Amino acid sequence: MPHPLDGIKVIEFEGIGPGPLGCCILADYGADVITVSRVSKGTVRPQGDPVSRGKRSIALDLKSPAGLAAVKRLVDGADVVVDPFRPQVMERLGLSPEILCGSNPKLIYARMTGWGQRGDPEYVKSAGHDNNYIAISGVLDLFRRGDERPFPPVNFAGDYAGGGVMMALGVLLAIIERGKSGKGQVIDVAMTDGANYVALPLFKWLQPGGLFQTTDDGHFDPKSSMLNQIAPWGDTYATEDGKWFTVQALEPQFYRKLLECLDLADVADTLPERSDVDAWPWMKARFQSIFITKTRDEWETIFKGTDACGAPVLSAIEAAQHPHNVARGAFAPTPEHPGLFEPTPAPQLERTPGHRPRPKPIPAGNTVQILSESGFSSAEISELLSSKAAVDTGSRAKL
Repeated sequence: MPHPLDGIKVIEFEGIGPGPLGCCILADYGADVITVSRVSKGTVRPQGDPVSRGKRSIALDLKSPAGLAAVKRLVDGADVVVDPFRPQVMERLGLSPEILCGSNPKLIYARMTGWGQRGDPEYVKSAGHDNNYIAISGVLDLFRRGDERPFPPVNFAGDYAGGGVMMALGVLLAIIERGKSGKGQVIDVAMTDGANYVALPLFKWLQPGGLFQTTDDGHFDPKSSMLNQIAPWGDTYATEDGKWFTVQALEPQFYRKLLECLDLADVADTLPERSDVDAWPWMKARFQSIFITKTRDEWETIFKGTDACGAPVLSAIEAAQHPHNVARGAFAPTPEHPGLFEPTPAPQLERTPGHRPRPKPIPAGNTVQILSESGFSSAEISELLSSKAAVDTGSRAKL
């Protein structure tokens, strides 16, 4: 079966966080992603990439002249190179955009960082993690409810939505543009930019006339937001079995359906008005007193098929087993762990879908194969291996 990115070769310098996810997306849709693992004193130093499914792995000592020359030859035959390091690391290695794109003018050079390649020099040169990036992007201020402090959504918004997904998007855009110009280009992917771009509608809602309100000092006021679990009809409730059920009946017609599911339709006229903010705490307590009388799955049965906008809060394991997700093929078995499941590529293309989850490579397990495919002679490969400029941990191809 054909895939959208068949024929695209990506050289991924191994990192952590967003870079591996972005390259996983490319691999899932057919790109040949070759991950370059670090070698130090003849030993492979893999990063433990959790999303390496479908990739291949080569290990080169980039601080050795022979290893550096080898990776440059690989890049000369590639469509995309992914730099996951902090600014100037690739320059110090002798692998700058000027050098690699100068040798391969069609090369797309994606640079994945938290702060970006340029901006305030004090930030650009400093370390950081997901919480820091979404904080300075203005996005973390939105993840609050009531008077609580901002609560980061693990590393979903920065590393993955704002980083890995945006990196993959940038690569795809550059591939499309290259089809017109015949030229590659450098992509500066910053998690700070990506996070706030994904949140563009929320930023627009913070402007005059928008859905959100701000405090006197300009911060988002979560107590004014229907989306921040402040309203009784948009919250998560505990159930009898210690689990959770979520509702978000934003529109009045859906709110009426919610009352029906809670067996409150007959007394709706005696309840406070839906828009009565002062009554929301009382209504939340009323809703909670009802939700606690049944199990989560009993509530799912009541809500399913209605317009009451309710759904059970599932664990990752439960999500893989849920009939809706099973029917959509949203999860598939994890090759390395029988009995476990992981998400499949999304979106689902009709004619050229992504691969089902494939095995992850053994670090350095494809070194000889990749070098051979890239035009290295048997003698050159033997020299790279014997000098420890390259390491192969797989069953070696015959040289």
